[in-house]
Amino acid sequence: MKLRFALILFLSLLNLVISAQKDSVICNLNCQMNEGVYINYEDFRSNDPVRKEQIESNLNKEILDFFGKVLEPEKILFSKGNEKFSVNCKTVWGYCQNNVLHINYKGKFYRVPVFGSISYLMASVEVITPSYYPGYGGIGGMGMTTNYKTTEVREFLMNYYDGIMMPFNMELAEKLISRDSTVYAEFKTLKHKKQKEQISRYFRKYNELHPIYFLK
Repeated sequence: MKLRFALILFLSLLNLVISAQKDSVICNLNCQMNEGVYINYEDFRSNDPVRKEQIESNLNKEILDFFGKVLEPEKILFSKGNEKFSVNCKTVWGYCQNNVLHINYKGKFYRVPVFGSISYLMASVEVITPSYYPGYGGIGGMGMTTNYKTTEVREFLMNYYDGIMMPFNMELAEKLISRDSTVYAEFKTLKHKKQKEQISRYFRKYNELHPIYFLK
C-alpha cells in the first residue's frame, strides 16, 4: 500500500515537472533576456518586450542607451501586428538593454545589478522634505512651509514572482532569503552588522540555487 502511494506521488510530481518545463523556460546565470521595452510585468515574465524595430522614434536606434532615451518623453509609440499603440512612459514596467534590466520606480528607471529570483539595486532618488519657518511678530505671526529637494541613495528589492520594486529593509530581505533553509541558516550565523554588509552576496547565493523561469 505504501509502495503504491509512493509511486502515485512520484508520478504526480513528475507530471508537475514536465508540465512546468512545457510552460516555461529556465533563465540561469548565463541566460539572455530579450532586449527591448517591457510595457508591463506580464511582458517581462514572458520575456516578450517591444523591440527596436517596433518603436517609432527619430532617435538613432544604434546608440547604446536607445531604450533609456526613448522612454524620456511623455509617450512611447510602437506597433504590434497591424495595430499601433501609445503608452505613457511613466507607466512602463521596465526595459532590458545589453542584457541589463532597468525597472521603473515612481516614473524613473533604475539599473538592476543583482538580477534573479531576488533582485537587488541601489538608486539615487529625489526626496522632498518640508521645513516650517515661524513668522515674525511672535505667536500670531504668519509662518511658511518650504519643500527642500535632496538626492539620497536608497536600496531596493524585487521578488521576481510579483515584479514589485520595494524599498529595502532587513526584515523583507530575511523573509525572501528564508525560502531556502540552507542559505538562510548560513546567513543567520553572521552577526547583524555582517548580515547587512553581506546581504547582496546572499542574494546571489540564493539566486544561483533558484534560477528564474520565463513563461512561454
